[in-house]
Amino acid sequence: MRVLTIISENQAGLLAKITQLLKDNDITLSDFSGEVLGNTAMFKLVAQPYKKAFKILSDAGYRALAHDNLIIRLEEKPGALAELSFQLFEGNVDVRGMHIVDKSEGQCLVALETTDDERARELLAGRLM
Repeated sequence: MRVLTIISENQAGLLAKITQLLKDNDITLSDFSGEVLGNTAMFKLVAQPYKKAFKILSDAGYRALAHDNLIIRLEEKPGALAELSFQLFEGNVDVRGMHIVDKSEGQCLVALETTDDERARELLAGRLM
């Protein structure tokens, strides 16, 4: 799954401007999150079509970063994320971000951003979607 991260100086109406820009260009969002740290705003989004969204945001002057997320399936049980995190740690893979995408029937899908996707794929081969 391709994810876009936008980093910008925080300003009133920033969220409205970004989402309106995407709407005006027929971009569909399937996931969106954001936070503000001091004077810096950071938004992560999954947009379709992905390349068009990246170009539109970049052309509009936003600092857009593109990255992949691995999608894995976990059993929904206490400690499942801890086990996953420790498995990656033991395999010398740092986690940059983790997001539960969906939960159903005792399973959950997790979007995972790592410092070494190739190694993470090896470690998590049986869980990848």
